[in-house]
Amino acid sequence: MEIEINEELKNISEQENEKEKNLIDKNNYYLKITFLKNKYINISILLFLILSFASEFIYRDSLFSYSLELEEILQNITPNGIILYFKIITKVGGEYFMAFPLGFVLCFFSLIKSSIYISGFLFVLQFHSMMKIWYGNTRPFWIKGKLYKEICDGGFGNPSGHSITTTYIYLTLFIYLKESKFLGKNLCVQIIIFIIFLFWILLIIFSRIILGLHSLNQIIYGSTLGIIVFLFITQVFKLHQMPILYYKKFFKEKIYIIITFSLLLFLSIFTVINKFIFNTNFEIEKYNNILNEKCGEEYPEYRRFNNDGVFGSFVIFALMGMYLGQILFWYLIDKRFKKNNILQKSNISHELILNDIESEEECEEEDYYNNNNIENINNNKKIDEIINNWNRNRVLLFGSVKNVFKIIFIICLCISPLLLFILISKNSNLFIIFFFKLGIPFFTILFMLYSYGFYYIIKISCGTKEFMLKRINDNKRKDIIDE
Repeated sequence: MEIEINEELKNISEQENEKEKNLIDKNNYYLKITFLKNKYINISILLFLILSFASEFIYRDSLFSYSLELEEILQNITPNGIILYFKIITKVGGEYFMAFPLGFVLCFFSLIKSSIYISGFLFVLQFHSMMKIWYGNTRPFWIKGKLYKEICDGGFGNPSGHSITTTYIYLTLFIYLKESKFLGKNLCVQIIIFIIFLFWILLIIFSRIILGLHSLNQIIYGSTLGIIVFLFITQVFKLHQMPILYYKKFFKEKIYIIITFSLLLFLSIFTVINKFIFNTNFEIEKYNNILNEKCGEEYPEYRRFNNDGVFGSFVIFALMGMYLGQILFWYLIDKRFKKNNILQKSNISHELILNDIESEEECEEEDYYNNNNIENINNNKKIDEIINNWNRNRVLLFGSVKNVFKIIFIICLCISPLLLFILISKNSNLFIIFFFKLGIPFFTILFMLYSYGFYYIIKISCGTKEFMLKRINDNKRKDIIDE
């Protein structure tokens, strides 16, 4: 009898493995033809990218010179109160307010969407910081001192970082909202949201012009690059729609891990080498004197010229931490949740219903009976669906004060390395600043958030569902016994 039961369970396991293999093959095929589905549009986007790079040097000098005159006129006709308003806009929109859309996506969208969104943001930061070193272009107020409006930027100006990041962040967020249940098919609300986002992008970009921090060519180039990154992520490769089984391969298969980590390691090394290759003949002393005059000699060295580019490029370590964190995350998930959990007792086979939301620990303590008299539980959810459909679990996650405090504690613990960023003095050695003010803190934050952070938050949600399933099954058992 026992041999027959084991043979039956073996057949069930083989069938499940075959189903998973077929599903993976289907997802791989889907991704292979993603580019070909809209090949003409995608080729147009690729040509747009090439044209943007090729044409930038044509309009660069002429628009820069024109900007010097235009910005002086704008500042002369603009009241001081409006100038102050744009100072607030450029600070809030460019540096501090960026945490809100990132946090919103992290809290209200799935693991895949939030990781793609934040990865794109980190890539944009790293890429444009390196490009500033490559181009080595000055800012308008460095050339014409009267344009200075008490807002200091010591890094090179091309392309505009505010333009590329805000364009990417808010256009991508709009696509996420448009495809979600937040907006659904309500076209009117979609248009209103898009207009609000577009107005905010233009407001931030214009603040950079009127304050003399960027020229027209720099904000045009930055905005164009932001649009291109947005199009490639959401329209060409459709990364936010990536099937989760394929997504997992990047963190579970050795070949993907080796290739991805090698690429990130290369970019981190190249980030440092950039400082010593480009702009070796740049008139640092001349522009240092300008910054000292306008911003004061206490203006930090790590935010000047190539140093600023290296500092910005060090977000590559955050991307590296995020990647390694998800490798650990999937390891923890695989360890806790099993697809084929089988429990046997006496001479009766108790086949565990194939839910990925039942944990090893609790399954060892509980028997879920499955025989001809018991139907499959309708509300079973796979762990893949739980991870990739964040909204379904929000009621469970925030359904009790205890869960809310747990989540707040987990998030605070994950972002605690930020204290290191705050504690490191801006006058420290450049090596210490690069690694201990940005590299290590943000590597650790993203690593903890996307490994233990997400794991324990999902564990809280699944634990609640497990409790609900246990109660349902207990009631079913009771009914069977009574009968």
